[in-house]
Amino acid sequence: MPERHIRVQRRMSAPTGSVWALYADFPNLAKHWDGLKATRAISDQTMGLGARRRVELKPMGSMEETVTIWEEGRRMDTHNQPSASVPFKRAESTLILKPDGDGTLATFDYRYVPRGGPLGRLTGPLIDKMLTATFTDMLAATEKAARANG
Repeated sequence: MPERHIRVQRRMSAPTGSVWALYADFPNLAKHWDGLKATRAISDQTMGLGARRRVELKPMGSMEETVTIWEEGRRMDTHNQPSASVPFKRAESTLILKPDGDGTLATFDYRYVPRGGPLGRLTGPLIDKMLTATFTDMLAATEKAARANG
């Protein structure tokens, strides 16, 4: 099954430091984005390379995420270990923040391999559409929270 790739971008009217602070609080993403049921730390390390969290998805399912690249204030990559209730064999994400005038350009890339062989090929475009909407909403919620906190 070939890997699928989704990219969403948003120009945020919030300083890069304020946006980064929200993502750097790795175990607490669900505090400012209601697209998730909950998030919580599953290791003693809560930020930086190697930090881990459990993500409870809406409407159901969960996965564990581990930070694999951490470039302070600029980039965070994760490896997502899906559970049986998530239709992926594997998934990774990359978040890149760049100053853009007095705001921030946020780019979120998500790469995943669907489960299900031929059925996965059929459901891939539907999953892409759902994930694109989900990640677009995540960036919008982060901008709103960064503006409120900034």
